[in-house]
Amino acid sequence: MTTFRAWLAATRPKTLVAAVAPIALGGAVAIAGAGQPGVGSDPSFIFMLLSCLGFALCVQVACNFANDLGDSLRGADTAARVGPRRAVSAGDIAPDAMRRGIWIACVLALILGAPVASLSPWLLLAGLLAIACALAYTLGPFPLAYHGLGDVFVVGCFGVQATVLTAWALCTDRIYDKGGENWVCHSLPMPWFAALLAGLGLGLLADNILVANNARDFETDLAVGKRTTVVRFGRGFARNLHGFNSVVGLACLGHVFGWAPMALLPLAVWQHLAFRKAAQPADFLPFLGRAAVLMLLATILCVTATCLGWVPADSLWMR
Repeated sequence: MTTFRAWLAATRPKTLVAAVAPIALGGAVAIAGAGQPGVGSDPSFIFMLLSCLGFALCVQVACNFANDLGDSLRGADTAARVGPRRAVSAGDIAPDAMRRGIWIACVLALILGAPVASLSPWLLLAGLLAIACALAYTLGPFPLAYHGLGDVFVVGCFGVQATVLTAWALCTDRIYDKGGENWVCHSLPMPWFAALLAGLGLGLLADNILVANNARDFETDLAVGKRTTVVRFGRGFARNLHGFNSVVGLACLGHVFGWAPMALLPLAVWQHLAFRKAAQPADFLPFLGRAAVLMLLATILCVTATCLGWVPADSLWMR
């Protein structure tokens, strides 16, 4: 495998939807909470949204690099593992080179996220915390994934945190509107309940990617002492968690954005019934992509509902 192809594969392009979706959802929450669809076309709004997106993508890549390196160093990526090729364990990328790649991704995240960090010291602190959590997923003295905290990390960081911080940054930024004869500068109201609930819903859908991954790797994770929730509680727990995440995740999004995301419930049920039939490691492979597709479709429907004005901005969740 060529160096470029190895690095591209190590970024795990299919997982990047987990970084894009909460940023788009956070933008939708900010627009719906403002009750002014035209706010989304404001240049300052778009610039901050792109800054959030650049930061999230780089953090996701850094997390993927760290996961590749951490699992290799801890012996989790063995020949018995079923799944995509891992760069470090396969010898495509040296450990020292991967470490440099992690640092480069983190520096790029800080550069691209600088406009957002400049809005508030709390946003800067939250960004640094996001990077630290991404690296601590499989690296450091207490790797989260090895202590059964991977699901909490995904829901918290790639769901709640990313969605809420995006909405917060967009609402904190100064928006310019044409008020009468003059341009008026103001901030948008921050819909905390909506952002938290939407982030939770999206995080639960994102967690199904990890659930499928951990159900696939049950035997190899057990052998190296990687105590994921699936290793701790078994594949039966994974099947139940998959169903819970699917239904409750869409319900949370439905509470915020109305009926649009709930239109995906039949697809979610079909995916879950098929997931319950999976038994061997290879059987779980398709469900990583299927979970990502459901997450992406839910985000598209929520953004579409916002753009078409279907979200009641005066509801309890938008206050």
